Amino acid sequence: MTSQSVSVAPQDPVACTEIVAAVLTHQDQLALLRRSKLVTGDVGRWNCITGFLDLDREPFSQALTEVEEEAGIAKRHLRLLGSSVLNLKGADGRVWRVHAFHFDSLTKNLTLNWENDACTWLYPQQLDELSTVSWFANILDACGLSGHSLSVGTG
Repeated sequence: MTSQSVSVAPQDPVACTEIVAAVLTHQDQLALLRRSKLVTGDVGRWNCITGFLDLDREPFSQALTEVEEEAGIAKRHLRLLGSSVLNLKGADGRVWRVHAFHFDSLTKNLTLNWENDACTWLYPQQLDELSTVSWFANILDACGLSGHSLSVGTG
């Protein structure tokens, strides 16, 4: 398991929104989910699993909850490969503190909830074929998947 901290934006506790991001991999493929029309941002774009961090929750526990809610994968089918915290600045100036987790999934069976309307597993070199959220590459980098290489941490 690896852990790191990356800062792309200065920390400002007053204007900071905390979220979790869970990247799922399975046998050298990456899971991507397309955001549905029922969410408030990045509709129609592909992303990993994300969710707001509840005030009373630890980031790891929240990430496991989001994976089960959005993809239907129970924690017993996940193996943590790495984690990181990064700060990203949005176009509106808001700072997003992202608690990113890289999980190896023991299954490729995904059951989506209302937040996403499609899912796919693909090889990293296929990422350019999809319209991802603008900050997805930052999440991959934070999870040790720089250059879209899934071999990091999976050996």
